[in-house]
Amino acid sequence: MPKKSSLKVIPLGGLNEIGKNLTIFEKDNQIIIVDCGIMFPDEEMMGIDFVIPDFTYIKKNIQKVKAIIITHGHEDHIGALPFLLKEVRAPVYATKLTLGLIKIKLNSAQKQVEFHEIDPDIPVEIGPFDVHFFRVNHSIPDGVGLIIKTDIGNIVHSGDFKIDQTPIDGRITDFFKIIKAGEEGVLALFCDSTNAEESGYTLPEKDVGKTLVEKFNQADKRIIIATFASHIHRIQQIMDVAQQFGKKVAISGKSMLKTIRISSELGYLKIPDRTIVPITKIDDLPVNDIVILSTGSQGEPLSALNKMAMGEHKRVQIMNGDMVIISASPIPGNEKAISNTINRLIKQGADVFYESIAGVHVSGHAAREEIKMLIGLVRPKYFIPIHGEDKHKTQNAKIAIEMGINEKNVIMAQNGSVIKMNSNLCRISNSLNLKTIYVDGIGKGNIEDMVLKDRRLLSRDGIILALAAIDEKNRKLVNQPEFVLKGVVYLDNFDDIMQDCKELVTDAIQSAFDENIINAAMVESYVNDRLEKYIFKKVKIRPIVTTKITSI
Repeated sequence: MPKKSSLKVIPLGGLNEIGKNLTIFEKDNQIIIVDCGIMFPDEEMMGIDFVIPDFTYIKKNIQKVKAIIITHGHEDHIGALPFLLKEVRAPVYATKLTLGLIKIKLNSAQKQVEFHEIDPDIPVEIGPFDVHFFRVNHSIPDGVGLIIKTDIGNIVHSGDFKIDQTPIDGRITDFFKIIKAGEEGVLALFCDSTNAEESGYTLPEKDVGKTLVEKFNQADKRIIIATFASHIHRIQQIMDVAQQFGKKVAISGKSMLKTIRISSELGYLKIPDRTIVPITKIDDLPVNDIVILSTGSQGEPLSALNKMAMGEHKRVQIMNGDMVIISASPIPGNEKAISNTINRLIKQGADVFYESIAGVHVSGHAAREEIKMLIGLVRPKYFIPIHGEDKHKTQNAKIAIEMGINEKNVIMAQNGSVIKMNSNLCRISNSLNLKTIYVDGIGKGNIEDMVLKDRRLLSRDGIILALAAIDEKNRKLVNQPEFVLKGVVYLDNFDDIMQDCKELVTDAIQSAFDENIINAAMVESYVNDRLEKYIFKKVKIRPIVTTKITSI
């Protein structure tokens, strides 16, 4: 009888943060990838649009990649797929709605990828992996968890989940399949940790609908609601409550418009007749008949809600008495941006309701009692907390130990951990050296060290540009140095300091010539070093100092 090979599991994202979820399952020289998401930047990542996983290991093993399986359609699970599909041409498996949301993100060439629509009742065999699916409740429809059957044992991957007994779409968690997996035996459970700090149960989505009814009753002017474009259940409730009160809904934000179009075309969002009106028509309606559904629940600079808060929206100017509802919780790192948006809206006269002061949001992730329920049904031998920061994973590990799982069998992995398991063993055998890959506009790469450092310095102390021209042949300065300052705080004796800087540059250029440094680029470096040291000594700031020497 041939020896059974071990299973290798490598998370490339999602285990040191909220977001950027991607996990590799490798066996018998074949790989399946589960999820491929982005992480939104925190305030320290200046100008960065988002962060994606490091695909280096995947690219090195590209011939082994047999499939990409997506659990649901949130950005932290699908957002990096366009970048991965530039490197890998593997079939993509996802449920109907998730496929629809993926396809609107891809260019025409990437849309030629082989797509397979997941039917949760039909398993998929991919090499040594026999993948079964079970429906889960989350803040977006059509989410699934995975039961990955192999010859060494069965693996359960929870995906993002909560247990909602009264879901908006009527599709409850598929407990039968989870129970059956537990009865057959589960080698390891990879479990969502996002809400492991929260006691009790996560409130059902329908509770938000009740709060919306209360707020609609209170409003006597316009209602503006910001939520995630992908939160189809929330959007459905907003549409239903708007119809109940005889109000019209206008939509602002490209991502919101795209998602509503796709989800309604696929039958996941049922828009009541004559409820939606173009945003261009809102001035033709009484203010108390209008609901504006907007992007911007995370304070994103270019979002519709932030433009309203800044007074820069083309169609919507905040009016005194507008009710603004931010129906989302802050993604870690976005708290300051959201707070700034709220404060600007209040200054313009809006009455703002948000998660911490009103029940306008419930989470899509399982709290402690729901996690206990999943562990109790699955009864895994090994437990691996995923999808969260270390503090979330630690609390999830404690829950597993409370549920009777041996502490030695709780595996605390990090991004890049190489987890090896067979029927009798599960351990971290190695760790990949992963880089942080930033995406900024159309550029991407590991820019953490230099670019972000420079951006932080620019934001704190500004930039000083020194300009001069030299005659290399005769080794002399042609004109007096000039300075351009951006973002540098004015000081009382600044004119004297700048005069000293001119003299310093003049002397430094002459010193460079005396030391036989005549190349313009080398002179720039020579001058720059002395100028930086002088400015810090005199005014105790460290602006970006750049010297440009022109040779004539």
